[in-house]
Amino acid sequence: MLTGKILEMIKGATGYSNEQIAKLHPGIEKLFNSVPMLLEIQIVAEVVKVEGCFAQIKMGDKLVFDPFLNPEKSSGVMCPRALLPIMIQINALWEMFPEWVKSGTQETLEIVFRNVRCLDPGLEDGGFGGVVYQIRIEPLKK
Repeated sequence: MLTGKILEMIKGATGYSNEQIAKLHPGIEKLFNSVPMLLEIQIVAEVVKVEGCFAQIKMGDKLVFDPFLNPEKSSGVMCPRALLPIMIQINALWEMFPEWVKSGTQETLEIVFRNVRCLDPGLEDGGFGGVVYQIRIEPLKK
């Protein structure tokens, strides 16, 4: 059951009552209990390959999530065709966070499938171009 600061944070963000919060799936409770550790990291999606990108995304551009997309820390264009596959990967990472916290390790999660491509299939496959992002987790600088 959610208690303390986490409970108050959820109530403040959603406006949910105690009765509504009681309906949350237990997995969501585990996710929210991992929030203190989530607030110590950021997820970075950095461009590692560009092929004729119409949106003008460049090598080295970064999208930074701490935990949500932070435009002030990000660089380059936030193209919707790139954001969707990145968000799918980030959602998968969020699913892993409760187990990471539960493990008690301070080592950053290893991301095995860390490269994602935007939704443009590329010139050779009927598209225009394309961008590949590499996703990593970094500790937040304090």
